[in-house]
Amino acid sequence: MNKPFITYTAQVEKLTNEKHLIVTDTNFATTSLKNISYFGLIGGYKHPFIDVQTHKYINNTTFEDIVALYEFDEELRGLFFKYLCHIEIKLRSSISYYFCQKHGERQEEYLNPNNYSTAPKSKRGVIKLIKILDNVANKNKDHKYLVYQRNKYHNVPLWVILNALTSGQISKIFEFLPQKMQGLICQDFGNIKKNDMIKYLKVLTLYRNVCAHNERLFSHHTYSSIPDTLIHKKLNIPKHHSKYICGKNDLFCVVITFRHLLPRADFLVFKKHLMHIFNQYEKKNSNLKLDKLYEYMGFPSNWKHITKFRKI
Repeated sequence: MNKPFITYTAQVEKLTNEKHLIVTDTNFATTSLKNISYFGLIGGYKHPFIDVQTHKYINNTTFEDIVALYEFDEELRGLFFKYLCHIEIKLRSSISYYFCQKHGERQEEYLNPNNYSTAPKSKRGVIKLIKILDNVANKNKDHKYLVYQRNKYHNVPLWVILNALTSGQISKIFEFLPQKMQGLICQDFGNIKKNDMIKYLKVLTLYRNVCAHNERLFSHHTYSSIPDTLIHKKLNIPKHHSKYICGKNDLFCVVITFRHLLPRADFLVFKKHLMHIFNQYEKKNSNLKLDKLYEYMGFPSNWKHITKFRKI
């Protein structure tokens, strides 16, 4: 059945009368629904507060509880997006440096399939990647700097074109580079194994999209997982059969990835801001305790010890 249109006032009445949500300030509730939307706010953040059987709110949940969780998630998105971008920018720089060090800046070099992995399993991916690079280098008019390079120099260097690519496309370039060049780039990130790096970048790309599109972050899980790390072992994360139950495809896996790919000083700043966001949320909300929130995010209770261990 199609759901009928209902006004903001009716939405508030539905929440109070049918769903047993406590609304003490109807003006605040109406304004919040106008600014965020019923789907974005209630649909996105009601789940920790409702009975899964009755679909009604429990434990005297208030409208402010849901808004507090939404604002908490908004703060998380801003923090995680910042450091996701830091890693993306560094990856762009490393790819550009080592590729141009070997091949120069001419377009024909990064459009030549022989300059990428020659493994049979990579063939289709390389062809697809080069089509994307060719389109951006020779046809894209959305970026003035690309048009300027084409008109003035009749060439768009790799370090210019990389700025017009998505995070996923940059990750694909790394995936299809020759192993020696992948190794040089991995050294810039603390000597990460190339296959691990590919997995890290795939998960980070998915989480970057969540942040960029303002989707719910705190409980998001990806279909891809990061590799098992020493951090999983040192934090004594439990396993189900042979698989760790958290820190693999949840928000905590991004924290683990940051621990591996960010400089230590940057990670310590990130951790400090993350703890601040947690502490501020705990002051605003009494209905959803921090330990329960950790479960949604895949954070073990001892997650703060993550900085005690070497990155292996």
